[in-house]
Parts: sequence; structure tokens; C-alpha cells
Amino acid sequence: MLPLATFPTLFPGFGDPFAIIWWVLFGLKLVALLDAALRPRAVFVAADKLTKPGWVLILATFTLSHIFQSWLSFFGLIGIVAAGVYLVDARPALRAAAGRGRGGWGIRRRRGPRPL
Repeated sequence: MLPLATFPTLFPGFGDPFAIIWWVLFGLKLVALLDAALRPRAVFVAADKLTKPGWVLILATFTLSHIFQSWLSFFGLIGIVAAGVYLVDARPALRAAAGRGRGGWGIRRRRGPRPL
């Protein structure tokens, strides 16, 4: 008889809802860290936000604390807030300062009258 293919057997590490929440929050922190690490230093100054080493240090510390501690710990919860603040507040300002606003995929909206 073949074993039954269930969600925990198909995707190990995602057996219970808390494990899924752990992976989602870890991905959120990792995306924020990688985005901050890959942006040029001058964009942080132009956007008048915290410096690049500051954001990278904060996000790296809380991403590592997410691995070694529970996401419900004090550092885990502060890390969720820090990643959220970066993604909601700093990242759009950095994109606007870099010249990549809300146009999306490099498509610029035409301003002014349309040509005939």
C-alpha cells in the first residue's frame, strides 16, 4: 500500500501553522535585508533615511535572532516591526530617490498632451 501524500510529508518543515508563520516571517526579514544590502549607499542619503550600514546592521541582527530564537521572543517581535518599517516606509522612499517610483517595470508614464 502506498503512503498517503499529506501536506507535512510533501513539504517537510511546514507541518503546523506556526512553522508556516516562522518561514513567512523569516522570508519577510530576509527580503528586507537583501533589499537594504543591494541598494547603493548614496540612495539612503538622498532619501534622507537611516544610513545603509544602520539598516543592514539592524536587519541582519534581527534576521539572525529569528533563526536562533523564537519569532515570538522580544527580539523576534522587534525584528518583525523593523522589517515592516523598512519595507513600508524606507523602501518606497529609496525607490523614489533612485528614480524608480511607482511607474513599474521601467515604463514611464507620458506627461503632457498626446502626439497626433
